[in-house]
Amino acid sequence: MVSSDFASIYKAVRERVSKASFPNLFMATQITIDEAYPMYVRVEEGEAEVAPYEYNDASFYIDAKAADFCRILNGKKSVYDGIADGSVRINGDAQRAIIFVKAVFG
Repeated sequence: MVSSDFASIYKAVRERVSKASFPNLFMATQITIDEAYPMYVRVEEGEAEVAPYEYNDASFYIDAKAADFCRILNGKKSVYDGIADGSVRINGDAQRAIIFVKAVFG
């Protein structure tokens, strides 16, 4: 069960990303939790790297409150419902964002 602290969310994202299959293209995203806690996911040649830092010049950005993102990570809410209701915001390259969301969240 993922709790709403950054360490727990970071670990869950890292686990999901490690299991995801990405196409052979470059993409980078910054995921920011509670407008204060960033992490980045960088994919190059199908290999992903996750780190708890800001990423300047990301392909797209994902922003969410910790409680909402935990509900998604715990399977209580779909990421698509979060995008639809505004609890998850994505800005930037829509094509890469769709590929990433589908690979990581299904």
